[in-house]
Amino acid sequence: MYSVLFNKAEESSQLAGAKGMNLIKMTKNGLPVPDGFIIQTNALARFMEDNQLHETKEDIENNIINGIFSDELKNELTASFYELRESYASVAVRSSSASEDLEGASFAGQYETYLNVKTEDEFLGKVKECWASFFSARVGRYKEKMKNNHGKPLMGVVVQGLIESEVSGVIFSRNPVTHDDGELLISASYGLGEAIVSGSVTPDTFIVNKDSFAIQKEMGLKELYMVSQAEGIAERETNEEMRNRYCLNDEHIRELAALTKKTEALYGFPVDLEFGIAENTLYLLQARPITTIDQDKEAAEEERDFMITKEDMNDFWLNMESNIEGPISPLFSSLIVPAMEHGLKKRSEQFPIGVTIEEVKQYRGHIYSKQKGGDPTEAAKAAEAAEELFPHLAERMYDILNKTFLPFYETLDELSAASHTPESALNAFKKLKAFYMEAYDEHFNIVFPQLLLNTKLETMYQQVQGDTENSHFHEMLTGKMNKSLETDRHLWLLSNEVKKNAALKQVFETHQAEELQETLAQTSDGKLFLDKVNEFLREYGWRSVKSHDLIEQIWAENPYYALSHIQNYVRNGYHFDNEFNKTIEKRKQLYNEFLQQIEDEAFRKEYDRYYQWMLNSSVIRDDHHFYIDAMLDAKARIFLLRIGEMLTDSGVIDDKEDLWYLYDDEIENALLHPVPLQAKAAKRREVFKEYELVHAPSYLGSPTAEQLKAAEDIVGSVTEDEKNTEDHIYGVAASSGIVSGPVKVIRDANEFSRFSPGDVLVCKMTTPLWTSLFQDAKAVITDTGGILSHAAIIAREYGLPAVLGTRAATDRLRDGDVVTVDGTSGKITIVSRA
Repeated sequence: MYSVLFNKAEESSQLAGAKGMNLIKMTKNGLPVPDGFIIQTNALARFMEDNQLHETKEDIENNIINGIFSDELKNELTASFYELRESYASVAVRSSSASEDLEGASFAGQYETYLNVKTEDEFLGKVKECWASFFSARVGRYKEKMKNNHGKPLMGVVVQGLIESEVSGVIFSRNPVTHDDGELLISASYGLGEAIVSGSVTPDTFIVNKDSFAIQKEMGLKELYMVSQAEGIAERETNEEMRNRYCLNDEHIRELAALTKKTEALYGFPVDLEFGIAENTLYLLQARPITTIDQDKEAAEEERDFMITKEDMNDFWLNMESNIEGPISPLFSSLIVPAMEHGLKKRSEQFPIGVTIEEVKQYRGHIYSKQKGGDPTEAAKAAEAAEELFPHLAERMYDILNKTFLPFYETLDELSAASHTPESALNAFKKLKAFYMEAYDEHFNIVFPQLLLNTKLETMYQQVQGDTENSHFHEMLTGKMNKSLETDRHLWLLSNEVKKNAALKQVFETHQAEELQETLAQTSDGKLFLDKVNEFLREYGWRSVKSHDLIEQIWAENPYYALSHIQNYVRNGYHFDNEFNKTIEKRKQLYNEFLQQIEDEAFRKEYDRYYQWMLNSSVIRDDHHFYIDAMLDAKARIFLLRIGEMLTDSGVIDDKEDLWYLYDDEIENALLHPVPLQAKAAKRREVFKEYELVHAPSYLGSPTAEQLKAAEDIVGSVTEDEKNTEDHIYGVAASSGIVSGPVKVIRDANEFSRFSPGDVLVCKMTTPLWTSLFQDAKAVITDTGGILSHAAIIAREYGLPAVLGTRAATDRLRDGDVVTVDGTSGKITIVSRA
């Protein structure tokens, strides 16, 4: 017998091949598997015997494809094919090697799959191609690499009824990113599953808790889908409506989760599955063991003491994404996590802001803090003690910057330019690590007293206005020049120079941003202008494309970023000074109107005293970010690239920018004792990309209502508002005003070109790089961030209504939806759907 039905075969049949054995097992245990049959491995042996072929024969693959079926073999196989075709319009033909899917040696993607097979000739031809794939060069290399000794031609073939899937995907019964057995991960998109398996699409991702069935979602682009046609399969582009919604509903997600748990229990070890959904029915198409168990164990052994463990999960950990957008690279984690813990623990005790930070750790590349409530009595005493600092907070910050930070940046510049021995590079690297500890001690030494002053003034404000409206309070603190605004103003002044020069203006109006530098370099006027841009970058270029990390270019490395901002000013006609003066006038008007509401003259004078201190210190938020958050990482990047070059030269890594995927101790060891770390860096880069695709939870553990309230007072909304409905989304009222306009969801800087004047900006959060969009935006909506976040501050400076910390906007809103944004009440109304 050369073929056998799934439901008639023995589960232990070695003649079925690994894939076939899995399908037999699933069918026999009642899982929803489409009907099919196995062409057993003895069929290939018979075929080779009939054609006098041996596996060592030269050009064996072509000989198999050109071989002839004996009547006996052909008749049996085609009889099974026609029987299956009575129930299905077409079939899928897949290889099923005895070597395939063995633990530790997954051959996924090494053999062949053929879909929408309808005719006898096509069926027999695809069977031969599956057999030939056993001998292909790429499989041979893979077997050699895996030291797999299954050299005999033991190739079975699975023939399965083709499900015309409306949605398909893959499921991992253990989260492959975090190696968490308590979670499963689903990747899904439209059409047949080959689009996902081949990597042709960016799928939707769903992480499901295997106990509670709670779901985390991340929307993919779902660029295309595959469908059957008269012959073979074809790619189709998804339309906007398909791209802008999840391809699976919660009911299907939970049903798939239940099937996955059942399958995992059947096998007794983690599995990955392929599934399809047709006419609202779920089918499991394949199952295989997760074959990276050993590698996962190795990854677990690399965990550092600043990573959250399973035991830690019992505590309340708050995602600090409103301050540091994750994920962050391994090297940056080594520097920033210990530094933030040191600074937060020390300064939250000295300047209590409502909570005390106990620990800072990393989870899935994101930074979390564990907090405890402060003693109100001690907090009040500490706040009173801090009052003596209030009159000169800004001057105090500049004094710290001049004494501590700027001298070290000069040292870093010297270290970046110097020639290093391994010993001197190690010494310099340790200096940088030590300075990060000092820097974030001073960071919170600067920030926390201002937060206390802000809290004091806001409490007084609410005594007059009540606690329902806070946006005007913060708008009364706008219109003070800071480093972000100063940077924007210099870019605007450079754009004015462009407008005055007809040749330069034509370049900026007719070329793409990516072409500007090369085009300008071709003329004398263009070269002079580039000199001015580079002069600007020497002072203002110390900011990264990605704030708070080392992995992306900084402005000083590439004039493109400044040139693109200048181009935006040239095209949109924005007049910085006029708009800034309007902000100042609005601030003065709001403040005068507020003072008139205060009848008690003594209270009015006291409020004005605190207000003037707060207005003077309002530069702290942006200036500390410019000089500490951005500049330290930027200067560190330039120096660390030198170490990356040294490690590349000594064979530790393949490229200097692989350095970001090593931890600090590995770098220290490798400088003096070079060992190959290419594989580790490559694996971590891959994991980092996976972290980028999946939402990290806003918090971990089971906090009390009081803990959540204390957290929200600091970082903004932690959970989605319970008042949300199908037509309304609520968040933090961050900048007043009411406008309506079309939504544009922008997920990262690569999508800036999609944004148009008059759009409502919807995003997860913003950093200083996003400021150019505020010039064109009608309003701003974010998932994360509170009243003191970057998005809130810049929206108020630009006079834009803003609702922040919605926790739902990028999931609920799609490009083209028309919304009304009420930045005074924190309410978003969905007027119409695209």
